[in-house]
Amino acid sequence: MTTSMLPEMYGSSVGAHVVNTDIENGTMRLKMRVEAEHITTSGVLDEGLVATIADNHTTFLLMSHSLSVQPDQMPISVSICLTVHTMARIAPGTDIEIVCSTPLATSTLKQPQAAAVFVDAHDNRIVYAKVTHSKQFKEVPGYNSKL
Repeated sequence: MTTSMLPEMYGSSVGAHVVNTDIENGTMRLKMRVEAEHITTSGVLDEGLVATIADNHTTFLLMSHSLSVQPDQMPISVSICLTVHTMARIAPGTDIEIVCSTPLATSTLKQPQAAAVFVDAHDNRIVYAKVTHSKQFKEVPGYNSKL
């Protein structure tokens, strides 16, 4: 199966592009230009959009970071909490940076956590949204054991 035959991952076509990933240190940076359809009638980033981007990318970050710390274990996890806070109002055409991170210690915990902060690409003091994402590792007999 070629990559062109694979189904599109939900939320992958919203325009957020990974520009830097540091799995060892548990960080990932994305860039995105906000369009009118990404903004609610109250003028903030759409919470569903924010949740989808954060869930997709922090899950990848947590799983990859866990594998880098414990390479002989396959991390299977489920989300147990994803909290979205929208902050400042935003205008169409605004360039934003999405900074995902996980504390280094969480990769070996049963409930790893990550955060995603959506900031202005030109002034990171302007925060448009914050997300916290908690997961729980799940034991799958015969699957989570040594790879």
